Amino acid sequence: MTKDDRYGATDDDYSDDVGTYAESPADTASSAEAVATESRSSESTPTESEPETSTSSDPLPFIFARRTVKADRDAVPVYVQDQTATEIDELERELGQTFDGDKVMALDVREALIRAGLENADDVRRVMEEWGYGRR
Repeated sequence: MTKDDRYGATDDDYSDDVGTYAESPADTASSAEAVATESRSSESTPTESEPETSTSSDPLPFIFARRTVKADRDAVPVYVQDQTATEIDELERELGQTFDGDKVMALDVREALIRAGLENADDVRRVMEEWGYGRR
């Protein structure tokens, strides 16, 4: 098992494109600021068919604001059962097809699974009870 298998590949396409959003080479703002500025300017002029759903102070979505897939993350190694690993792999493939225009990163899928679990603690409790917790 390689490091990429455990933690996900580091080839994060989203971080590579940050600099392409700058208005011109003479632009002195950082790449991230240029992306944020462009994002805010496009959000401030909604079309008639698109109602305004966010304010100009909304931060960039995580996948666009980060430098690399591992940026601003702590490593939390997780050991899983074979069945769980198989289901995670299947979900990664399914999400890769769902978000066809985006390169779905394994680390993002795994953190999303953890976030979903944190937002649904009752489901986490149910699974742990199925494993035998609370029977002592």
